[in-house]
Amino acid sequence: LIMKAFVALTGLFSLLQLSHAADVAAPKFSVNLDAPPSERWNESVNYMISTYGFDHSYQNVLDYVYSYLPPPVVQKLEPLLLDLLREFPGEAGEEIKGIHQTITDLGYGDQISLGELTAINLMYEFTVFCTSIVAENSAGELFHGRNLDYSISGLQNLTAQIDFTRAGETVYKGTEFVGYVGLLTGMRPGGWSVSVDQRATYDFANATKKDSLSGLVENLVSAATGGSTLGMFLRNTLDTETSFADALDKLKKEKLIAPVYLTVAGTDHLEGAVITRNRLRPDQSHREGVWPLTEDDHFRLVTNYDHWDDVPEDDNRRDPANDCMNQYDFESLSLTGSIYDCLSTAPVLNKGTVYTTLMNPKQDFFETTIRNQNE
Repeated sequence: LIMKAFVALTGLFSLLQLSHAADVAAPKFSVNLDAPPSERWNESVNYMISTYGFDHSYQNVLDYVYSYLPPPVVQKLEPLLLDLLREFPGEAGEEIKGIHQTITDLGYGDQISLGELTAINLMYEFTVFCTSIVAENSAGELFHGRNLDYSISGLQNLTAQIDFTRAGETVYKGTEFVGYVGLLTGMRPGGWSVSVDQRATYDFANATKKDSLSGLVENLVSAATGGSTLGMFLRNTLDTETSFADALDKLKKEKLIAPVYLTVAGTDHLEGAVITRNRLRPDQSHREGVWPLTEDDHFRLVTNYDHWDDVPEDDNRRDPANDCMNQYDFESLSLTGSIYDCLSTAPVLNKGTVYTTLMNPKQDFFETTIRNQNE
């Protein structure tokens, strides 16, 4: 009897552990680009709030914004944020207005202003810890995998996989935080894929709130003087550029609001690279602003530090990830096997990891797994 009770309690404990931090497939939605911008996100916003509640979805993100900018400061910035909203490219501003209207229709419009939702669309691009890998195996298959890490508690409750469609056909795909209309992870089927890793201009691992706030101000100034918001720029590029070569060229040239690493994969031999970007152009200080695959180097990997520099000891995800990748030979490299395994190895996978996305543009493979669900 005692043994049966022990076994039962052990099983219950295991179930509790699994439910506390389970990996689950991201929910999938379509965004119809032929629909009015104000209506495109209705389904996904409704799902997130009805499934998790406002307090465990958008309120988590608001609390994060408030940790940098107290509510009175955000209120004073509201006119500036609404001015920036009007300057967002294409239909992004109208999509954000539509998302806010949907939140209002659900009864939560008094808990988040349109300016605050605009701020959220800027904040997502600001403090993203990540690991991205592009690799090619001996059969010439191109693989692209990424972990996105973020310090916002419960961000898993806004994570979704989106098909962006036009005339009933998928134009591009992405992993989204519903409410953010840009893309930090995306793929054009049959063409190319891209993932974003933050590049800080300060001591990233030991940054103070003052450092982070200073970086945010620089981003806002850059946005106000013509810099493209990164996620919206990437979404536009996925919409307009069909090939790896054309995408790579565009990704090198656009003025951005923040420094960044862009990992890009294509469909043909050696179509893979990491771009180390300043706001205006690739950083050529070490002549490796564009770091491509070569015949001798069949993978490239980046976290949040320039690949030509050492990483800090207290945030060394890069060396364990490289060690893991180097365990696999050229022939056995695979997306759902070795790439996923390396992205699931501590500390590459950590308590801050929100999701893992695996991409193969040539095979039209795009799958996102939410990590640490309910963590």
